[in-house]
Amino acid sequence: MWYNTYMITKTYTFFKAGQTNDVYTLSNASGMQVDVLTYGARLTRISVPDKNGDFADILVGCKRVEDYYGENPYFGATIGRYGNRIENARFTLNGKTYSLENNNGKHSLHGGVSGDFSRKVWSAAIEGDSLVLSHVSPDGEGGYPSTLWVKVQFTLTEENALKIDYFAESDGDTLCNLTNHAYFNLGAQDTVLSHELMIKSRFITSIDDELIPHGEFTPIAGTPYSFCPAKPIGKDIFSDEKWIALCNGYDFNYCIDRETPRDLEHFAYVYDSESGRRMDCFTTLCGVQLYTACSTGGFHGKKDYVNHCALCLETQGYPNSPNCSEYPSTVLKKGEKYRETTVYKFSVVK
Repeated sequence: MWYNTYMITKTYTFFKAGQTNDVYTLSNASGMQVDVLTYGARLTRISVPDKNGDFADILVGCKRVEDYYGENPYFGATIGRYGNRIENARFTLNGKTYSLENNNGKHSLHGGVSGDFSRKVWSAAIEGDSLVLSHVSPDGEGGYPSTLWVKVQFTLTEENALKIDYFAESDGDTLCNLTNHAYFNLGAQDTVLSHELMIKSRFITSIDDELIPHGEFTPIAGTPYSFCPAKPIGKDIFSDEKWIALCNGYDFNYCIDRETPRDLEHFAYVYDSESGRRMDCFTTLCGVQLYTACSTGGFHGKKDYVNHCALCLETQGYPNSPNCSEYPSTVLKKGEKYRETTVYKFSVVK
């Protein structure tokens, strides 16, 4: 579907916290560039043209790559073992209950603390036309059972598509729910409130006051939660709807309306009319967490950020699914191969 003839180059190396970290730059013939940092397998820069042919970085993040070692809201990071929240930081698998690290109140978020993939230095290799980052999460890390071998493959195409392939295997049954936490702002505005967003979804996973789902679904057609048909992100972001008000914006898992269970399908687009940039999104996964940078105000990164300075479209399995039999399973069994794909494709509308 997408073809590529481009370069991958190691462009920067630094030593931090006793670890060697590398930045790789993926470039294509049309001038698009993507920077990937081995610390956290992070996307740190995506440079794409606007309607006038001017290139700019459309990722919100830290000013220097060394700064990702400081506190930040998972900017551009690969998330695992489990993206999103697990209630009370525990789950039961094969009749045994496992206790995780509670780093989100009493709950576990994005893999916890010691097992947080965004805080690991990944091994890197250039394989053909792709950059492949690898990590081994040992049995018991963060409270998760079994050793997990993970690879994330980044591929940039001549059609300005960034393709992210996730691979994993385990030596025993465990959980696996990987995603990327890139923060996108396609224009020069301080916020993304004027960006037009479409998400193919008629339901979100219902949440409680601590943003935890319990196996239920909420229909959203015709409500402020819906982005189908497309609308500006800011249209309903200050709604008095309970969950939107609770989150100061959007922080919800959207159940993607899929035609087939496993194919790579288009599920969303984002469009900024001022710059003309458009991002089309494809995935093999069943859900996507829309997060509108609800609490980034005051963070000093590439610029001084305000709330709603970006949006994240984190493709994933449903949050808290290990404790909700009604949701698709995120269990990876021994001998099975985890394989998921997400693509962000950039274009210009003139």
